[in-house]
Amino acid sequence: MNPLVSIIVPNYNHKAYLPKRLQSIKDQTFKDYELLLLDDASTDGSAAYLKKFQAENPHSRFIPNGKNSGSPFKQWNKGVAEAKGQYVWIAESDDYAEPNLLEELVTLLQKHPTVGIAYGQSYLVNEKDEILNSYAENLQFIYQTNTWESDFVEHGPEACRKWLLKHNPIPNASGILIRKEAYEKVGGAQTNMNLNGDWFLYARILCEYDLGFTAEHLNYFRVHTQTQRAKARKNAWVYTELITINEYLKTKVPNSKREAEEAISEVGNWWIGNLPYHSLTAENWKLDRWLYRYFNQYKNNLPWRIFLTFIISYTRDFLVFVKLLKPLKRLRSWLFPGKYWDK
Repeated sequence: MNPLVSIIVPNYNHKAYLPKRLQSIKDQTFKDYELLLLDDASTDGSAAYLKKFQAENPHSRFIPNGKNSGSPFKQWNKGVAEAKGQYVWIAESDDYAEPNLLEELVTLLQKHPTVGIAYGQSYLVNEKDEILNSYAENLQFIYQTNTWESDFVEHGPEACRKWLLKHNPIPNASGILIRKEAYEKVGGAQTNMNLNGDWFLYARILCEYDLGFTAEHLNYFRVHTQTQRAKARKNAWVYTELITINEYLKTKVPNSKREAEEAISEVGNWWIGNLPYHSLTAENWKLDRWLYRYFNQYKNNLPWRIFLTFIISYTRDFLVFVKLLKPLKRLRSWLFPGKYWDK
């Protein structure tokens, strides 16, 4: 008989975090699962560690790559294709979980057959497992609502209109359980997206299925000093991904034109704000010219906005150099409480 849950651990160079990740899986109170250990040609000894773990835990399977795939979302799709369970948990190799994560999320999915994605609240932690903050604080700041203080089941297209057009309210894959049929129905994750393949996957699933949430903190999402998101600040391609998500939802979700235009205008603000930090490459130059023409449809006085942004950015860099930025940010937060997110 097939297990109810397939746990997929896609690993690349996270040997230091694997013991805690795998122990948090072994500690799950829900036991009807299989464990798929994927390694994407790690260079830090991860493969040997996972192979040894698999030998000591017969219910697990070790699936290594001969060479690096170049995409975490290729690994997601590979794991789901191998999965035998009705539900899949993509347990990122550097995160960890509370022992009742599976128990809570399986119950939610079984109670609500229309739910395609069920997730719990997450804590953000650093490399030393120190809690930085609850992701509930981020959500309250982004959406200006206390919605995530309580459990809910939300109609999928409505969740897309209210939330996913503006931002991805699901912090990371480690905190969610996905109905396998939903993952496969939408064709899996888009492997041509470098950063936002998870957001786009969730959006496509929620156009077909509902979203379930429990306010209990079940997941610990590790935030590194040099994450892919931090590096993306220097690249223009990230905005093309956000535009793809926006245009998809605008066509799929009824009565979402106003929210979609507001959201894409905000993406334009992000692009303008990061322009001074884009790497000076031919690819970025080409993309930035295309993005200028695209956002010019939604932003008035775009050249002036860009000019002011460069002035402000260089001023900010100077304040960092003279060590005045942090005191000024504290003053700003005191003068305008609740308006700025400084963490």
